Amino acid sequence: MNIIVAKGAGFCFGVRRAYKILDDVVEKKAPSEHIFTLGNFVHNPLIVEELKNRGIPPIDENELKEIAKNSTKESPVTVVLRTHGVTKQLADELDKYVKADIGFKYVDCTCPCVSKIQRTAKTETSKDPEKKILVIIGDKNHPEVKAIKSYSECETIIASNFSELKEIMEAKNEASGKEIICVAQTTQKLTECKLCQNYLLNRFTITRIYDTICKVTEERQTEVEKLAAKVDMMIILGGRESSNTNKLYEISKKIQPDTFFVERISELPLDCIAPNINMGITAGASTPDSLIEEAIKAMNEKNENFAELFGESEMHLIKKGDIVKGIVVAINDRELKVDVNSNITGIIPLSELSDDNTAKTTDFKVGDEIEAVVIKTNDSDGVAELSKKILDSRANKAKVAEAFENGEIIEGKITEVAVNKEGVAKGLILSALSTKFFIPASQTGIAKGGDISVLLGTTQKVKITEKGSYGKRPVASISVVAKEEKNAEIEKFWSTLCEGKTFEGTVKSITDYGVFVNIGPVDGMVHKSELSWKRFRVPSDIVSVGDKINVYIKELDADKKRISLGCKKEEENPWKIFTEKYKVGDVVNVKIVNIITYGAFAEIIDGVDGLIHISQIANKRIGNPAEVLHVGDEVEAKIIEIDNDKKKVSLSIRVLSEPEIEDEVTVDEMNGEESVNEKTDETGENSAE
Repeated sequence: MNIIVAKGAGFCFGVRRAYKILDDVVEKKAPSEHIFTLGNFVHNPLIVEELKNRGIPPIDENELKEIAKNSTKESPVTVVLRTHGVTKQLADELDKYVKADIGFKYVDCTCPCVSKIQRTAKTETSKDPEKKILVIIGDKNHPEVKAIKSYSECETIIASNFSELKEIMEAKNEASGKEIICVAQTTQKLTECKLCQNYLLNRFTITRIYDTICKVTEERQTEVEKLAAKVDMMIILGGRESSNTNKLYEISKKIQPDTFFVERISELPLDCIAPNINMGITAGASTPDSLIEEAIKAMNEKNENFAELFGESEMHLIKKGDIVKGIVVAINDRELKVDVNSNITGIIPLSELSDDNTAKTTDFKVGDEIEAVVIKTNDSDGVAELSKKILDSRANKAKVAEAFENGEIIEGKITEVAVNKEGVAKGLILSALSTKFFIPASQTGIAKGGDISVLLGTTQKVKITEKGSYGKRPVASISVVAKEEKNAEIEKFWSTLCEGKTFEGTVKSITDYGVFVNIGPVDGMVHKSELSWKRFRVPSDIVSVGDKINVYIKELDADKKRISLGCKKEEENPWKIFTEKYKVGDVVNVKIVNIITYGAFAEIIDGVDGLIHISQIANKRIGNPAEVLHVGDEVEAKIIEIDNDKKKVSLSIRVLSEPEIEDEVTVDEMNGEESVNEKTDETGENSAE
């Protein structure tokens, strides 16, 4: 049998941290002090039982008030909060008990990842909460999700999967104009979360996504997918109430049908285990290392000997230069001890473990499978010195060549700035695949003359542009990858576009004929005729660079990658507003805005002017409208004609002072050869419509 234990199995950072805090509390415990955990400390019955045996029982929220009330300075009480966190209301209640100075205190063991989500929920929803919706991807009954929801000040929606989210959101028509804030439970299934995030991004104009799934959770889920695909059986260790353990089981079961959920050692399917199979083991974040060790031991005892356990029945000799596979059987700070199925023991010193100076022997676990090359043997001592570093270096050289030939993206860390003899920075050094790559300054993505040292210590994606030879380092480029990713992002964005789709855009630049607006990875143009119903001289009278404006797609040209945008809303069309409010015969208060030889133009409402022909100004003949009217005058006039086709209005002051004697004069007759469209202001812009 070959047993492979997932590297990420066992306590996560948050649980390990919480357990250490609890141990410190117990160590400093006063003789008369009582310690409780608020709820089960973690979702693992073994841990809960262990704590009870240590005199640290769990209590629920209903018991908390009574326990706090009965606490005294002579008989103090300490309540330890679990990693999932508590609601804001309960946290406030706990603070009141502490301030009462009754011998009560609490210790917060909330996972830092969960605390960060709570802060995000509070910060993002506190401003304009009526305009926002918080979406939590997770289990509504999970204590972590309940705690996060309590910090929200806006409407909150909780969905455990894509189907549930879609059903909820499609039933909420009023949500379309709101800003969506999306977070996820730290142990949420990664693939399901991505489906939900993509749905929100495509459905809503303003969606802010926070990637709050714990990185350890992501790594475990990715690792279990790979492990389940290459073994004959999977064992998932952990508590049945543990969310992250259940997710690991679900992922593994889909890939490897022979997956078993084991909460206690007694549940191990020993009768199903054959000595010649590949066995995979992983464990949830709240599973103690002792359970993993017991599981390996139990399977070890089922077999006749250790060699048989790991799939080998015959010992063989090894020599310098051999490539061997073995199982890690012991670890200390200086070396790994490896069983290589031989009559001698393999030792990998820390110096031969990796090219990475930060690598530690504790990066491995007992039961890990490892491959190395023999660099020295000592039969008298029964020891062979092995090197994983040398073997990795060989493999990495092949990977570098393959990545260059196939144009693959690799990822590495920027370790230093490369300078010439004059001390001038000429590029960066990136470490990846146990190889040092040179990145010219022009390929760093930093503008010419900029400080490329800002990238030191960062992790970057690159493509190899020159393989390197004769001692020269291979050359790589950050810019090539960034450009490809940008192009891919643009292509993906274009696939989501359609006429009528709305955005909140940012004004990037202004010209005389319109403005360019950024709506994501691309810009679109709003022609000045589509910018506003109001009269203006140039677009800069309406907007400034950096302004946020609401726009919609009027026209798309996918071949030329052009997007025409609109900003005017039909419901704000002045002519529409005017015709809905007024009709022929209405008397209106108007303001004189321009005087010409054949009449005067008066503003009826903002954006709609009417013509008062010279013959309709007074009940006597006048030589010039300026004899009676002046720009800025406010007068009463009667609407005598509305031309919807030409969007022209004819007004009369005269008919209000005496009955009309002469025949009515139409708009076009009053204008003669001069039409309303010829009325211009000083700038030459039409001001009649």
